[in-house]
Amino acid sequence: MFMNIMNNELVIGRDGKWIAPLPFREPKMPLPNNYEVALRRARALDANLKRDAAKRDHFEIFMTKLFHNDHAEEAPTIQSIQEQWFLPLFGVYHPQKPHQIRGVFESSAKFKGTSLNDQLLSGPNLTSSLLGVLIRFRKEMSAVVADVQHMFHCFAVKEQHRDYLRFLWYKDNK
Repeated sequence: MFMNIMNNELVIGRDGKWIAPLPFREPKMPLPNNYEVALRRARALDANLKRDAAKRDHFEIFMTKLFHNDHAEEAPTIQSIQEQWFLPLFGVYHPQKPHQIRGVFESSAKFKGTSLNDQLLSGPNLTSSLLGVLIRFRKEMSAVVADVQHMFHCFAVKEQHRDYLRFLWYKDNK
């Protein structure tokens, strides 16, 4: 079902980016408006960033890059009766990169017994086994590796599905 949705609806936009739909389960269940919970989580993040200036600076750099690279955009105002979902945001540090935070948009956050992840289909497992990767490295004369750090942000989401990926952040990083 996931592959059928992607085969039928995944397109390349005018700017060369892939435009993907969110693969909702059928029948699609309406999501409750979780704005109040997202606002409470955003206020907790705000308090945390006010206590830790370095973390605030790292988060601001992350978000500036996100908007500068068009991986996110300011969302238009919509009517409260229109279906929407807000992703709580938090940051994590990699132990080997203590001066670089990664923002996490928590699509598994539950509200009224559901989350965005609960409403979406899972795609096939395309992860190669480590043994398979090592064997393929030995088969040929050369190997290619790539940095896919921002790969997930290089896909645009279908415009009619973007209201399910809203998040709360400071206007102009202020």
